[in-house]
Amino acid sequence: MAKRCIICEEKEATYKIKETSDYYCQECAEENFSDLSVLIKVEEDAKYLKEFVKERIKAGLINEEALDESEKEELNKNNSE
Repeated sequence: MAKRCIICEEKEATYKIKETSDYYCQECAEENFSDLSVLIKVEEDAKYLKEFVKERIKAGLINEEALDESEKEELNKNNSE
């Protein structure tokens, strides 16, 4: 499920503030932050989380059967890349 910008609430978020749930679309991020490097790209954050889950599954700390079908599909898609 895509996150929406907390300012305009219309566009899909492409940036977020690290360790918060504050998400911004490209346009709102550019308007409200003088330096976009202080923000994290949502895509980078998602890749980190997917890698974290994969490592936990390999270590036996997460049971892959506990994931729902969409989560399994996403993991399998990323494993093939």
